[in-house]
Amino acid sequence: MGMRYVPLESCLRVARGSAKIVRQQNGVLGEIGIDEAGHDHDDLGRARGLLIEGAASNLLRYSTAFSNAIWEKDAGVSVSASGLAAPDGSAGATQLDVPGGASGLYQRVDNLVAGETHCFAIWARAVSGTVDVTLGGINGPSAHAVALDENWQRVGFGEVASGTTRYPKINTSVSGMAASILIWNAQLETGPVSTSDMISNGVPATRAIDDVRLDPGDWFQAGPGTLVFDLELPPAWDGIWRIVQLYSTSLNDDHLDLGYDSAADQLRVSLRKGGVPIVTQSLYGALPPATRRKIAIAWDDDAVAVAQNGVVLKSPGGFAMPRNFTHIGIGSYAGERGALNGHLRGVSYWPAQLSDDRLTALTEM
Repeated sequence: MGMRYVPLESCLRVARGSAKIVRQQNGVLGEIGIDEAGHDHDDLGRARGLLIEGAASNLLRYSTAFSNAIWEKDAGVSVSASGLAAPDGSAGATQLDVPGGASGLYQRVDNLVAGETHCFAIWARAVSGTVDVTLGGINGPSAHAVALDENWQRVGFGEVASGTTRYPKINTSVSGMAASILIWNAQLETGPVSTSDMISNGVPATRAIDDVRLDPGDWFQAGPGTLVFDLELPPAWDGIWRIVQLYSTSLNDDHLDLGYDSAADQLRVSLRKGGVPIVTQSLYGALPPATRRKIAIAWDDDAVAVAQNGVVLKSPGGFAMPRNFTHIGIGSYAGERGALNGHLRGVSYWPAQLSDDRLTALTEM
């Protein structure tokens, strides 16, 4: 049987109940509308793929308005409008001048859950030359040293919140030197790594999950098949995220599910028929974060094979595979949780279970 590529634009369907900010082809951040696919790019305008993210909130208020009183300033610290272009192309960049040492700019946040990981991110650059700054921790001063040059970069860190005073802070406590930098859109959210920008104005900003589906039209056939995903993985993750789910009417009925358990560092495959689990297995296929990976899932009447980075992993055989899959979800669990928080660069489909040798060749990086 011949190879069939799934054309992303014609078969992908994205549902998202809010706007989203992604980097556009011109290298500038821009907002896309509700239900619009978040095709992301790097700062040179090169395509990174479809950005699939979970629901999130920016817990900081007035995230770009650093002159607002909610942003507290130590003695000698000043902020002013710079008039220079921010990462979104606007003239909204703020100049932050700090006298050196622990004096800096910060915002107190009192509603974090103790014991949960939170991450802070902010766009920053040096006014001229290079400069070293320090990003304070979620629970007070800390030593996250960052080197800046005259190019915008998004810098940040992740920490576990405790019961102490909580705030992210910008100063120069490590170098101790006075500094002038440009900043734009600070973000604090729950989770190990920052997601795409959310701009708040008075109240925390929110973004809905990307519910990504492949519309199984005439390119998809009942019976054996193979799907290969080209993914750019996020820098960190927490919990279980899903790569793909194929199901009939619901995930509680007939389904084939491939996910990743970050705590166990294992790929996991689940197969349900007639509402009864018949395969639930960890495949011991570790995935390193912040890497590009090609991952395949191939199924036949009585076998499931998963391949990544040239290694093929298999479930036990001897069962009857459902033939009534009519829904294909990608990058989250039923569009509700378990989001990839990374990029889908491409997906291809074959109406047959490919051989182990072919799966190995297709997933080698």
